[in-house]
Amino acid sequence: MKKHILLYLLVSILFFGCYKKSVVLNPNDIHYIISTFLNEHVLYHEFDDTISQRTLNNLLSSIDPGKYYFYKSDVDAFTKRYETLIDDLAKKEDFSFLDDIFGTYKKRVDEVNHIIDGLLKQHYTFTEDETINLDSDKIPYAQDKNELRERWRKNIKLQLLNYQTSESLNEDQAKEKLKRKFYLNNKRIQEFDKAKQFSVFLNAFSMALDPHTNYLTQEEHEDFMISNNLKLEGIGVQLRSEDGYTIVDRIIPGGAADKLPKELQLQPNDRIVAVAQGNDEPVDVVDMELRDVVKMIRGKKGTLVKLTIIRINPDSKEQKRMIVPIVREEINLEDSAVKSEVFQPENGPAIGYIKIPSFYVDMSQQGFGEGRSSTADTLMQINNLMKKNVACIVVDLRGNPGGALSEALKLAGVFIDAGPVMQVYDSSGNIQPLDDPIPGVYYSGPLVVLIDKFSASASEIFAGAIRDYRRGLIIGTDATFGKGTVQSYKELYQKKGAIKITNAIFYQPSGTSNQLNGIKPDITVPDITTIWDIGENKLKYALQWKQIPPAAYTPYRNYLTADVIAQLKVRSDNRLQNDAQYAKLLQEIKDLKQKLQSKEINLKDESSIEQRKKDLESSIKKGKKDKLIDLENDVFLQEAFRITADYLKALH
Repeated sequence: MKKHILLYLLVSILFFGCYKKSVVLNPNDIHYIISTFLNEHVLYHEFDDTISQRTLNNLLSSIDPGKYYFYKSDVDAFTKRYETLIDDLAKKEDFSFLDDIFGTYKKRVDEVNHIIDGLLKQHYTFTEDETINLDSDKIPYAQDKNELRERWRKNIKLQLLNYQTSESLNEDQAKEKLKRKFYLNNKRIQEFDKAKQFSVFLNAFSMALDPHTNYLTQEEHEDFMISNNLKLEGIGVQLRSEDGYTIVDRIIPGGAADKLPKELQLQPNDRIVAVAQGNDEPVDVVDMELRDVVKMIRGKKGTLVKLTIIRINPDSKEQKRMIVPIVREEINLEDSAVKSEVFQPENGPAIGYIKIPSFYVDMSQQGFGEGRSSTADTLMQINNLMKKNVACIVVDLRGNPGGALSEALKLAGVFIDAGPVMQVYDSSGNIQPLDDPIPGVYYSGPLVVLIDKFSASASEIFAGAIRDYRRGLIIGTDATFGKGTVQSYKELYQKKGAIKITNAIFYQPSGTSNQLNGIKPDITVPDITTIWDIGENKLKYALQWKQIPPAAYTPYRNYLTADVIAQLKVRSDNRLQNDAQYAKLLQEIKDLKQKLQSKEINLKDESSIEQRKKDLESSIKKGKKDKLIDLENDVFLQEAFRITADYLKALH
């Protein structure tokens, strides 16, 4: 029978990725937060010498990731003084070691600024055959000023080359842009106060436990809530930061800015130079951090914000200054919501396609049956597809970084009858199966799940359950990311941010965990995303796991067999071997892998590889927003539909 989905408050969060910023904290706050981390972590319950060593390593890496500021003598001194003492000092609430480390850092930044000033006065040519190593793990800290200066000379040369080749700037223009970049970077460093030191330290400590245990500032907490609720109150504009300016990147359809009269409508590349709340005086936002500008623009529904913008005519370069008043309203972030479409092959039945960008849930709605969620939206899309008589449903989890654990459980329950979706090993050493929360099957037709290296956490729970139950066919570019840990999420008191703690390791019903190695597809299809060598097993201090007994579950027998998978794989391989488009793709993958995996960049002619990498990363992160199904640009999806058509034939 069909399942009725009960929406309930999220209690455990699977969250992928982290970047930190500081808030106002004091030593007592630090002690409380550290204690909370240790009390609830799945494996580590003591702040000992090992965690102390890791914390110092993380701290130095976070403030000088490229090894462009500290000398080897600085790091040796920090190691000798603090490597096994940070745990003892933190227990006493003595954080004076941070003053020492950050004080030295700011001193080195001032010294480097003088080096940079001199280097930017030099003339650079790009005819010499020299390289720069960008792998900070493989290069030591500089021994002296001469070595550091040479490191910066190559860095500046690479950046100038990138500006000149990717933006068609001459040397003087590239230098001016680079000067602006260094000015803004220095400004950020000078604003690095005690509170920010505490914030960076908390993340150095928390990530010494594992890569996904983190401290989030209040601003990051608010961003996280927005991403999970898929809505915010603001003006409906996507912004970016460039050369100290906040720039309009995109107008969100249906948002407040999109509804303005034509003469007041914002346009891409408009520069926001001031922001006023209602009729208050405007505040200059040039050189202000993007996050702070966004915070000023966001606000309660129905309130007024006035943006002072500068619009530059791309042809005449003429500047126009104008004030744009906008009444804030609630914005639904539809680009991040579940969507569906019907694909009709030339021969064969229609195939339903559902794209799930993340596992989200509206945490602001706690009542029975209220609020929006990825499962509720998926059910709506399934209903729409079933009305169109599709013969199969393809669920696309490529690029899905995860989200709410409860949503992964419920979504798996849409396709399986009953039984454990996953098993959880918690901080007490207990093993608990988590069952499909809704009895029955909502959709019982053929199912195909698409995955890639960027599918993580909640995506892996869902894909792992479908694989173990043999409920559907898994097609992927490679194994998934390999994040097999569960995080609890807590907002701190007095708006001092939030903490995310790894409190469990999850396992598939079969007793194996995807932690480190990911979920492997039944059929592998090459894709450009395979050029990146990423995954949980590449992260520092990733948690290890041991096999546990399988849960009591019964795999399906009527959807997949080893023989069917083998037949589908042979047909797909034969197709791809004779496909000119795929031959071209495979050669591009091979070439890019070789170049991108090398950390040695030639300062004569290889900066274009770095730009190509950035373009590809940007393309993957943004996705194809113009078309949900874009077979011209998505050759993986093209082959996935062919395999799906073969699968349908094999079932009959």
